[in-house]
Amino acid sequence: MTPTPVDAPRRRGRPRRAEARDTILDATLELLAERGFHATTMDSIAERAGVGKNTIYRRWPAKDDLVIDAFLHFTADLHLRAGPGDDVYASLLEHARSAGRLYADPLASRLIPRLLGELQRDPAFADAYADRVVRPLREPVVALLVRARERGELRANADPELIADMLVGPGFLHMLFAFAVPQADSGYPDALLDAIWHGVAAPA
Repeated sequence: MTPTPVDAPRRRGRPRRAEARDTILDATLELLAERGFHATTMDSIAERAGVGKNTIYRRWPAKDDLVIDAFLHFTADLHLRAGPGDDVYASLLEHARSAGRLYADPLASRLIPRLLGELQRDPAFADAYADRVVRPLREPVVALLVRARERGELRANADPELIADMLVGPGFLHMLFAFAVPQADSGYPDALLDAIWHGVAAPA
């Protein structure tokens, strides 16, 4: 066997396993948007992703596990990136803009209504989705707001849970009821946070 030179160039790009995982997750999201939960089967996902079913079952023993991981993949940019000393307003603005980009994605307007229907229908799936997707997205935002209140950056009576709701709710409204409310433009996340901030920030 010919030894590999120490200075041989490394292959660039993502590992094949990571690429296969992303391909499967993307295929799952596409099919969920096109067909809904019940018509999206492991067989159809394998066919769309161009992989064998065993490849999927080695990673995800049940369809619910795969679907939840697909939504984790879809919402990855929503995770708050803020350290203890970071500027609160800037961190929330980045978060709000990430949410705005997600809500503006045409895939979201087809996926989310189907997701909400399944969450209502299947309590076990709803519990798992809350534990693995919703709480990991929401809790860092609430924690950031709690720290801001403790430092005196928010009003003493500001409710972090309520503020977190206000940051998320309007985006859902515009996505789900786009036919009934004015279209949200690219400046909407900035305007939303500005409106909220004026009501919760501590007086200068």
